Amino acid sequence: MQFSDALDQAEDELRVGPSNAHSKGVQVGFQDLPEPSGHRRNHRPGRPSKIEADPELRAFIAARIDRMTFDDIVSEVSRTSPEGRRVAKSAIHAWWQRRRRR
Repeated sequence: MQFSDALDQAEDELRVGPSNAHSKGVQVGFQDLPEPSGHRRNHRPGRPSKIEADPELRAFIAARIDRMTFDDIVSEVSRTSPEGRRVAKSAIHAWWQRRRRR
């Protein structure tokens, strides 16, 4: 079959619509798919945030998130934690936003 013949045939099929066999094949294929799982939703590239990776820091922030402003929490974390565990206001806000969406 020539390329132009194949192109003409494809254009004809598009004008007429998909054949019954083709439609059934697609429907059956979608019906056979497994139910979605949380794996893809939970699989995120990159490394987790400092707050997600540190359970003690996460608990510290979670205990104060409803009672203090983000600035106050940053000050408390800076006052009580070593330099490697300190986080910025934007990190706390991003963590809080993700937590609210769940």
